[in-house]
Amino acid sequence: MDSQVIKALAQELAKRVNSAVDVPLIKEEDEQAFFELIILIILELVFNKLGFKYELAE
Repeated sequence: MDSQVIKALAQELAKRVNSAVDVPLIKEEDEQAFFELIILIILELVFNKLGFKYELAE
């Protein structure tokens, strides 16, 4: 799986999480960036456990 596809997946998942979760006192753009980073880290861990070697959260 291409890393750009994974990053697009993480971005879409982060949008959905961001729409469901509101962190008070944080700008929406910052929330989006935070959720994207967390989801990229999780996807990286999962794919590495499955045998794919990705370094996505740079």
